[in-house]
Amino acid sequence: MLKINDFSLFTKGEQLFSIKEMRLESGKMAVVFGNNDTGKSLFLRTIHGDYFDFKGDIYIKENPAIFYKKRKKTILIENAVHLLPQKTIWENIIIPLPKISSKTKEKIADLANLAGLGEIYGTKVEKLSFSSQKFIELIRAAIQTPYLILIDDFDNFFDEIKLIKATEILNHALKNGTSIVATAKTKPENFQIIYRIQNKEMVKL
Repeated sequence: MLKINDFSLFTKGEQLFSIKEMRLESGKMAVVFGNNDTGKSLFLRTIHGDYFDFKGDIYIKENPAIFYKKRKKTILIENAVHLLPQKTIWENIIIPLPKISSKTKEKIADLANLAGLGEIYGTKVEKLSFSSQKFIELIRAAIQTPYLILIDDFDNFFDEIKLIKATEILNHALKNGTSIVATAKTKPENFQIIYRIQNKEMVKL
């Protein structure tokens, strides 16, 4: 689904890292870990189609990545929260959905309950903690079932217990064919596909 070939990432004329090849099938999740200065955040922005200082090829389902950004088939979750604070949990989750079936309503309620978000129809987002707000962004992304979800500094959002819940939420998207690339500062546990950025190289472990 995601194919990256002969890739090199740059900033201000300096190469951050390179990778010969990356492959990620539909319904799979990869975690890329490394220090903050390795370029892992810019890597996600590049896949998303809003950073262009790179060489190489990035394809999503055989088309260039930028093709899918325009069609909102990739979703990037950054460190900053992108929610409407005066709106409720429910309103923030359903904003991008063109229509909402009874099955979708039930799934949103199930995922919100899993995340421990409480009353989703009356609670305004501004009253919630950072991790709860990130749960909302994960649910909103997962329920859209895009081709690709990109999550920056995944391990920065949650403690160990909440990270397990977050992974369960993402499993909903994975089961529906969405692929996920997440970045982290340290090597994660319990993930099968792991890449490390070190010494200006990205390698699969």
